[in-house]
Amino acid sequence: MFVRKMFIAGMLLVSVLVLATGCSTATGAGSAATPPNRSITVVGMGKAYGTPDVANVTIGVETSDESVQKAVDDNAAKMTDIIAALKDLGIAGKDIQTSNFSVWAEREPQRLEVEGAEGPVTYRVNNQVSVKVRDLGLLGDVLDQVVAAGANNIYGIGFSVDDPTDLQAEARANAVEDARARAESLAELNGVQVGDVLSISEVITGAGPVYERAAAAVPYGAGAPIEPGELEVQMSVQITYAIQ
Repeated sequence: MFVRKMFIAGMLLVSVLVLATGCSTATGAGSAATPPNRSITVVGMGKAYGTPDVANVTIGVETSDESVQKAVDDNAAKMTDIIAALKDLGIAGKDIQTSNFSVWAEREPQRLEVEGAEGPVTYRVNNQVSVKVRDLGLLGDVLDQVVAAGANNIYGIGFSVDDPTDLQAEARANAVEDARARAESLAELNGVQVGDVLSISEVITGAGPVYERAAAAVPYGAGAPIEPGELEVQMSVQITYAIQ
């Protein structure tokens, strides 16, 4: 009996505590909330321009034969000559990387209209290497020499800078300046003033900030004329300013 009374008393105490907590919460909800920070958030964009010092090109050789082994052997011999020509021009082994090797069969249609007959099979072999040319003065000769060595496929050439750090820093500084100008313009339109920086972050988009920009053609070496163009580095930052 005593235990039962103690149990009932404990339950009553818990109920009183729950009611008290609810009243306290309700009172807090009715009090004035802290007003949110007044701020302006903008995205600033900045650019910087520089001269490329590295070229990236994909060089390939494709061979074909009715014998798959002969097609592979012919392709291997030509690619060996291409790689040797690249190294003779001073391209380091670390800057030559196989990017594709494929073998497939193509069946030619039978010339004679014989039902059920099939034409001969031709096997094709494609081998590609990605090459980084660190001396743009060699680029024209590189293209000429690899064609002479047997390359019959040369894919898009891309230009970049080996170390874009300085250009990125310049573009980033321009982005911060642009963000400030945007914030001040918005503040003026709304009759307020820009205060301290509350937060800042760099906006990263795409595969990278560097891309080619057209410029005048420049012949490099004694080989094919090359247009290295001009590189544009674009950076973006998001900044939140306090409103005064």
